[in-house]
Amino acid sequence: MAFTSDHVVGNLPYGASKGALDRITLAAAHEFAHLGVRANIINPGPIDTGWMTDEIRGAMSEQTPAGHLAGTEEPARLVAFLCSPQGQWINGQHLLSNGGFRTAL
Repeated sequence: MAFTSDHVVGNLPYGASKGALDRITLAAAHEFAHLGVRANIINPGPIDTGWMTDEIRGAMSEQTPAGHLAGTEEPARLVAFLCSPQGQWINGQHLLSNGGFRTAL
């Protein structure tokens, strides 16, 4: 399981590393499937982990249909599902788990 991001403009090294991670994870899904390994990459969108100012939090929240951001528990629940027997068929996927958040590039 890996996490990626759309927030790459203005931060080329970070964007390049996330682009490489995307491709590595999706290739791993194929190359390690015979070992029973599943590999997926999750884009959780903006997660309020304490780094955001009130201004950033407000601006990001306005870009989601529900009008609020996720905390760390939302992506954690998705990871738990994907690692469970119920998630065993999901492999080699780039999953958006961002509450409908959209960014304009």
